[in-house]
Amino acid sequence: MYLDNPRAGVLRRLSAIMYDSLVLCALWMAAMALGLLAVVLLERVGVISLVGYVDAAEYVQKHALWFQLYSLVVFGWFFVYFWTKAGQTLGMRAWRMLLISADGKPLTVKQAAIRLLTSLFGLGNFWLWIKRKDGQALQDKLSGTYVVVLTKEQSKEFNLHKQAR
Repeated sequence: MYLDNPRAGVLRRLSAIMYDSLVLCALWMAAMALGLLAVVLLERVGVISLVGYVDAAEYVQKHALWFQLYSLVVFGWFFVYFWTKAGQTLGMRAWRMLLISADGKPLTVKQAAIRLLTSLFGLGNFWLWIKRKDGQALQDKLSGTYVVVLTKEQSKEFNLHKQAR
């Protein structure tokens, strides 16, 4: 249905990334609060010991690798969830972009995971400056997806959940 819409360019995509980075900051703070809460609860039930640490935050700092991996999982979940459920993140919604499969259908979890892993933290979007003709970034090519720009009317209709997935 949206395959005939124009493809999103680099600047529009980078603008959406800026919006999403603000959302990810808030999500990361909430995830770390849950992580600290988990450390405190595990210490209270005797699973871990905070002896030798000033507090739970120092424990988290000393075991940063686990919390960094946890953060990556939370960030990955954010993108995969929004791409498969709505076809757009909050930043994409603000910039009237929609992510669809090459056949016009919503993304599968497999496509979203491939897109996430091959996006190179947004650097894959610069592929558009090299191969501008088809309007696909590196992650789009590898996952079989397109990012299209919705008209104001399409965006309004889509965001009212008349056509949302």
